[in-house]
Amino acid sequence: MKLSIIIPAYNAEEYINCCLESCYAQDINSVDYEIVVVDDGSKDRTAQIVTDCALKQPQTRLISQENQGNGAARNTGITHANGTYIYFLDADDYIARNTLGTLLSLLEENDLDILGFDSKNVHTSDALDALNTQPKHEMDPVRTGIEFLGTYNYKAEVWWYIVKKTFYIESGAFFYDRKFVQDSYFTPTLFSKAARTAFIKLDVHRYRKSINSITRNTSEAHLNKHFKDLSFSVQKLYDLRHALMQQGVTHKMALKRLHAKQQRYVFIVIVRFIRSRLPLSQLKAMLSEFSKLEAYPMDKFMTIPDYKSVPYQLLTFIFNRSGLLYSIIKFYRRLKG
Repeated sequence: MKLSIIIPAYNAEEYINCCLESCYAQDINSVDYEIVVVDDGSKDRTAQIVTDCALKQPQTRLISQENQGNGAARNTGITHANGTYIYFLDADDYIARNTLGTLLSLLEENDLDILGFDSKNVHTSDALDALNTQPKHEMDPVRTGIEFLGTYNYKAEVWWYIVKKTFYIESGAFFYDRKFVQDSYFTPTLFSKAARTAFIKLDVHRYRKSINSITRNTSEAHLNKHFKDLSFSVQKLYDLRHALMQQGVTHKMALKRLHAKQQRYVFIVIVRFIRSRLPLSQLKAMLSEFSKLEAYPMDKFMTIPDYKSVPYQLLTFIFNRSGLLYSIIKFYRRLKG
């Protein structure tokens, strides 16, 4: 079997059918791939919808478990995967039709550990065709994972990549029991161990933008959980960067980009904190910890082209000056009442 598509699902009845149908509409034989849906304790009709689909499409399998979180569901999916390659797809997203055949051919012909591709933001279920299809020989050159990290403004979300399963297992990578941003350190860790990676500019994935995104939830419990996971991401990226330097990695742009990505999560913490009502002492404590991890002030954030837009430059200038930052927060909160 060539490919295992692993789909963690929790209360996904609204979108899971679209997700599955997009997986069926592919230019590969049904015996060459499987769809492993891990129902993570859903309370709605998710499991029943998947079961009904499996009756018509036998390459579909349902694995049910008590609610443990997205990371644990992905880990479960790996243990049940039979494919040579694995792809993680979220249940509320989908993929363009007739694109997986091209990806699998590239993976096999070039003996790749990881193949990256493009994603497209959507609000509907009808963006079914890839817009920028191109001959497979136009794939970017094969690079090591470290070179990939240094060459591209890489995306952390795992649904940008297909991965060889044997490489994945040998890498020792796994998903933590965290709700937010765990791809932020999982993906670069995986790339740091890869010998052969490549990228093709083909818009395979469809990311469904939700009106119920994590940035809209301003409850204290939600914010504290988000901050905790963002802080964990900053720590893990610090650990990865220093581990690579100790291993003798000298690729300056790869190390610089990891540092900048680390500081980007500090940027997100500050933006979210400004809009909250949490005490300033909490932000001061977080920034103190971030400074120990070389993540604040955000001195590397603007040194790479990825984030050099004017808004990023202006906000980073403000955020790096604690006195100015705290004054802005106080003013903003008075303005909002």
